Parts: sequence; C-alpha cells; structure tokens
Amino acid sequence: MPGIGTLVDLLLFYTLERVLFNRMVISMGKNSQQVKSAMTLWLMLEEIGYHELIRIIHSYDDDTIDAFFEEALQCLQFIQPNVSSPSDESYDTPVFLGLFDEPMNYRFFYYNREFMYKRYVHIMDTVCDKIFGENAAIEVDESGLKPAARPLGEGSTTSQVIGESDSNPSLELNQYIESTKVSNLNPGANEFRPGQTPEDTRTMFITFSKGHPLSGEEIFHFFTSNWGEVVQDVVIEHTSHPGQEPQFGRIVFTTSLVIPMVLNGQSKAKFLVNGKHLWARIYVPRYRGRRKLASKKV
Repeated sequence: MPGIGTLVDLLLFYTLERVLFNRMVISMGKNSQQVKSAMTLWLMLEEIGYHELIRIIHSYDDDTIDAFFEEALQCLQFIQPNVSSPSDESYDTPVFLGLFDEPMNYRFFYYNREFMYKRYVHIMDTVCDKIFGENAAIEVDESGLKPAARPLGEGSTTSQVIGESDSNPSLELNQYIESTKVSNLNPGANEFRPGQTPEDTRTMFITFSKGHPLSGEEIFHFFTSNWGEVVQDVVIEHTSHPGQEPQFGRIVFTTSLVIPMVLNGQSKAKFLVNGKHLWARIYVPRYRGRRKLASKKV
C-alpha cells in the first residue's frame, strides 16, 4: 500500500472504518486490540475482491456484527505461521454467512494462510496501527487539516485516544504524521507497492462449489481455450482430511493483461466449467490517493 503524504489523508480515506471501530469498541464494548485485528482481516479480504465489506458489515445490527467479529477472530487463527489444519469438526464450517455469494470456510483461510498473513501484517502496520488508537479511532479536527486527540463517532466518552492521558498529544500527533510522510525527491517515480510481487499482479483466487471440484487440467484447458496460452500455473488445494475434496485454488497467468479480459469489467467472475461452478477474484491492494479519496462514499 503506498503512502499518501500525511496521516490526515489516511484518516479521511478510512473514515467508515474508524466509525465502525468506534461502534464496536465504544458502543458494543469489544476489546480494542481484537477489533483492530478483525478490521485488518476484513480490509485484507477487500483486497482480494470482497469489495465494500466494511460498509456491508456496518449496515448490520450489533448482534450480527458481533457474530462476524467472533468469526473473524477464529479465521485469524488459521493464517498464523505454523498453524495446524482445522479440525475435522470445523474444517468445512461456513463463515460470514450472508456476506458472500460463494463458499467461505476455515479451509479458505488455512489454504491461503501464507499470502493472507503477509498482507495482514502489512495492512496492520501501514493502516490499522495508524488510524486506530488504544480506546477509540484517531479523528480529524473540524477543519479537516490535522488529526485530533479525541474520538470519532456518537456516544463516545473517551477524551484521549492517542497514547495515555498523561502523555503529550501534540508530540505524539507529530510523530504519527512524520511516520506517514513519503519522499517527494522524485514525484515522477513509479509508485512503490510494498508486499506486492509480479506474481501477485498475475494471480486470481478461485473457488469451487462444495462437492464439485475442478482439476488443474480442467481449469488450464478452460482458460487457454478462451484466452489463449496465458496460464503459467494452476495450484489446487491439497486436503489433509480423508474424503474431503478441494474447494480452493489459485491461477497464475503469464501476464496481468489477461485479467481485465477475464473479469470483463466486474470485480469477480463466475464461470460454468464442465457443468461445475468456478468463481475467480483478483488481488488488488487498496491504493490510497486523492483521486480515490474524492470518490469514496461514506
């Protein structure tokens, strides 16, 4: 995720995320560190094509948000380094029901754990650690020109959100701002995208209907038949439980230019391959900039 110059821009872009954070921490009484972890997971899911996830979650009542929150904490367990495979009892347990129109379970997170953990750590470091305070989200003052040491949202009784109550808010705010500045030595230089590799830009996440998996050969043939010799590799989930069939995979193309053709202007694609459904999504980091800031709705 590229920097955007100041903490203020970061805060303004993530206004809805800060509102939801305060709702969960202040109104619902959830642990702030756990909420920050759940928000980081949800932002990571937005990167891989589950768009507007924060907005959708915020639209639900508190009880439903609480259920999504508990599920997020469970999902986080399966992307940690050296984690064991989900148990037989939880292997196919569906999660985030009502949020997605395709299968999602603990297996999905376990299968993609290396990629997800890398992105989770990056989003936590570059976004969530900067926009969420100890007891509430960091706010922008009324002028919209600088961060303010008070919480955002209704019903808040917290008067200090940056550091402890006996600390120096101005000093800490300056430290926050300095930590998020980017160099202007070469304004014309190409944008740096931390954590993204050339293979990331050519990869799509694929999901099958439960009980109707596709083989790597079927997927390879489908894409080459429709778009030519564009497939570099197809990776299918290897299940560790007897009787379990694969449900997830990834396809790596020879060039990222084929992905817009596959998506055909959509955020995801759904295909019928040999009578079986296949969903495909692209990984897109949440780039932050003034043009996108202006278009983001709250």
